[in-house]
Amino acid sequence: MRKVFIIAIKEFLATAATKGFIFGMLFPPIILGAIITIMPLLMNKKPPAVFGHVAVIDRSGAVAPRLVEAFAPEAVENRRKERTAKVREAIDQGAKSAGLDPDTTKAISGELDKSLKAAEELAPVTSLRVVVLPPETGEEEAKEEIRKAGKRNEAPPVGAADPGPGPRLALIVIPDQAVRGSDAAQPGARFGEYQLLTAPRLDVEVQSDLRSQANRAIVDARLALAGENVAQIRELMQSPAAKETTVTADGTASINEVTKLIVPAAFMFLLWISVFSSGQYLLMSTIEEKSSRVMEVILSAVSPMQLMCGKIIGKGAVGVLILALYSGVGITALIFFAVAELVPWQNLVYLGVYFALAYAVIACFMAAVGAAVNDINEAQTLMGPIMLILVIPMMLWLPILRNPNSTFAEVCSFVPMINPFVMVLRLCGSEPIPFWQVPASIAVGMATVLFMAWASAKIFRIGVLMYGKPPNFATLVRWVRMA
Repeated sequence: MRKVFIIAIKEFLATAATKGFIFGMLFPPIILGAIITIMPLLMNKKPPAVFGHVAVIDRSGAVAPRLVEAFAPEAVENRRKERTAKVREAIDQGAKSAGLDPDTTKAISGELDKSLKAAEELAPVTSLRVVVLPPETGEEEAKEEIRKAGKRNEAPPVGAADPGPGPRLALIVIPDQAVRGSDAAQPGARFGEYQLLTAPRLDVEVQSDLRSQANRAIVDARLALAGENVAQIRELMQSPAAKETTVTADGTASINEVTKLIVPAAFMFLLWISVFSSGQYLLMSTIEEKSSRVMEVILSAVSPMQLMCGKIIGKGAVGVLILALYSGVGITALIFFAVAELVPWQNLVYLGVYFALAYAVIACFMAAVGAAVNDINEAQTLMGPIMLILVIPMMLWLPILRNPNSTFAEVCSFVPMINPFVMVLRLCGSEPIPFWQVPASIAVGMATVLFMAWASAKIFRIGVLMYGKPPNFATLVRWVRMA
């Protein structure tokens, strides 16, 4: 065992103590921190002002006054305040749904107010007028003014009492049929369409505001012509708010659909990344030592079995390090936001158990393939069919998560090689699973590990000193049977 641990320590340090690994582990947090730091600096400059007018050809005679009112300075300011209020309300509701404590919610609200205030200060200066053209105005004539507008984002002249309408940035053409409709039209196509023509590269927010206000004005005009109370109908059509709670044994608790999906997915992807990262390191180091003939020197001091076990344990420690670092960051974030109850401690234990099972299976397979081939291209040929099986949990994680007790999910829980990933998803799913399936799946995983270790040891013993033509699956099976 002493030789096995010496090899394991050497394998661990050969990966974890390298600059590339350290840089790779620290690179994502550094990039995230840089983005958080640099983004406010990049956003610290106001976008160019938007100054000009919107021409309206209203052949119905019922929409233009509403558009003039919609783009009055007071109306534009009210819409901006409403958007800010909706953002604040949505974030406050999300904080409450996630179960954050009052102090954390208050802190988030304070930071949110600062961010919203900064966003308001950096918002583009928009000065739009609505110019109503005579109904008989030709569209080509009106569009020509857009072509001649030139530089449309120029600010109004400083000190001018009335800078005028400015360049024409857009043209809205509303035919009578778009408002009053046609009785002769087919059902579902009673009302005609209107045209919204804009200058090139007009700010997307301005375009969106023009489109939404034109749609609203046309619908309001239709309701008014039908003799309806527009304000009352708008109020009746507002979406109702719902307060969702989950009934638990201890009472009721707020729910958050986002966290219900994010936490289980994070568990599975964390398991996947840690297992395959360490397995990939094992494969590459085995191929490199074999191709450089270093393997022959090592085998002069240890047996093939000791070498394989040492390499698996050493790279497994790398996987544990990856798992601990990233899961630690996630748990720290949950504690900071006072939502640590979203991850029961039992799930962390199960994550460690299923990591050990998943890594042991993948590591045995990687060690056997690495010993049997001469370069990475040959290894990819042998790994292809197995990888198709291993991606099943990645492709079907959402159906398994939504219905963890379905027949498909239960069957996958006992399929060798993929059952650790499936069980991690099911344990964090939307409903509890039968407890007996947990030890049963662990037993299946342990049996898979024993079989893979037995088969991989035989392949490793033969393939580690063989060169030349790479083996196929039939050859590997023959090695297992004859060794």
